[in-house]
Amino acid sequence: MERERNFGLDLTRALAISMVYLSHGVTAFKSLGVGVDLFFLLSGFLIGRIYLRSQTKGTFTFFGFWSARWFRTLPPYIAALALFALADPYFHNNAVHPRYLVFLQNYLGMDGFAPSWSLCVEEHFYLALPLAGFFLLRLFNRRALIWLLPVIALAPQILRTSALLFGRLPDLWFWRTHLHCEGLVLGVWLAYVFVDRPALWQKLRVPAITLAILPIAVLIYQNLTPAEPIGFSAAVFLIYAVGYAAWLRLLFDLRWSPTWFAPKLVKSAVHGLAMASYSVYLVHVLLFTDIRVLIDSWARGPVKSTTILASTLALSVVFYFLIERPTISLRDRVLNRSNAAQPAPALKKLAANA
Repeated sequence: MERERNFGLDLTRALAISMVYLSHGVTAFKSLGVGVDLFFLLSGFLIGRIYLRSQTKGTFTFFGFWSARWFRTLPPYIAALALFALADPYFHNNAVHPRYLVFLQNYLGMDGFAPSWSLCVEEHFYLALPLAGFFLLRLFNRRALIWLLPVIALAPQILRTSALLFGRLPDLWFWRTHLHCEGLVLGVWLAYVFVDRPALWQKLRVPAITLAILPIAVLIYQNLTPAEPIGFSAAVFLIYAVGYAAWLRLLFDLRWSPTWFAPKLVKSAVHGLAMASYSVYLVHVLLFTDIRVLIDSWARGPVKSTTILASTLALSVVFYFLIERPTISLRDRVLNRSNAAQPAPALKKLAANA
């Protein structure tokens, strides 16, 4: 029987993709683009747990970790790039280039698929996490991660501050992985606390209640301040990361078992949106842009906006069922078969001593 999903984590993912989706689809909600930082925090937590638990069990391998991640993310991404390339001759605003295939567009520039900068950051994180862990766990003991990871999370802020003190931040600096990865690192720190320090995990609920106000306070400030100070702009992602860490800690404990039809429907919608969030992320900008072109003659207003939002969401869900979900099933079959073919760690030791 499939283990029940954590509703709080599903709600976190649904909130994140809803924020990003609305920020790209409705001009009035542009500031909600900071939902991407909630994605970073959640990804760091989820992937960090996978990594740390596999280290604990002695089942970690570089190939196994990377193949699981890339098998999960690359096929839908390649399919999305193909859609962008096919649409470009007709709509002339979806150009993609070879650098998109190696996730370097957040450094080398983008002509289309602009939200993919954040996927670049995540893919760089997937590559770096086990390599960083390899060295850190040999230089320090695992218990040192309780302070090492927060120190590492400060590195992007230190780099941003140094750039301001000795010159200026580069254009579109927030696309650059080394300048915008604190959320991922703090997510791994939360994963470490969850896996190795359960008593501390429980205690974190108290400060999380206070810190959870940070993203809301910053968002309000940004909307009320037409030209915020550059120093604040350079620090804002660290503030969001800390606040979103509090969100995740509080939402993780959220349980909801509705019995009435309407609440059950809401819970199913949250679950479905969480499941399809990667597909929505991959294709929603393409669909927003091209659907707007197709109905350009329509009068501006709620009918046009609702049509664009609803049709984009519906087509994103179609992409999930046609592309993403089959690749997840294929990945699970391939990896389960591969794991079944490998002897358990204890059996490997016996075989080596035989």
